Amino acid sequence: MMKDLVIYHPGTGTLISLSDEVYLVDVDKVREDILEEMEDGGTVDERDHYGLRLDNYSMTNYYYEGDSA
Repeated sequence: MMKDLVIYHPGTGTLISLSDEVYLVDVDKVREDILEEMEDGGTVDERDHYGLRLDNYSMTNYYYEGDSA
């Protein structure tokens, strides 16, 4: 069974479901104008932010491999 995983930020109470489109991004590799667009909530092409897609499938396999619960 697929887990329903979220990213949690306790300071703001923000929950981001990994069923949403979520990326892990190294900001040192992103141009300043692209980073500003991301901070403003803009849509940025994956090729510009070099992010690694985080989703329920990949994170379930990573954290719970072999866990049948």
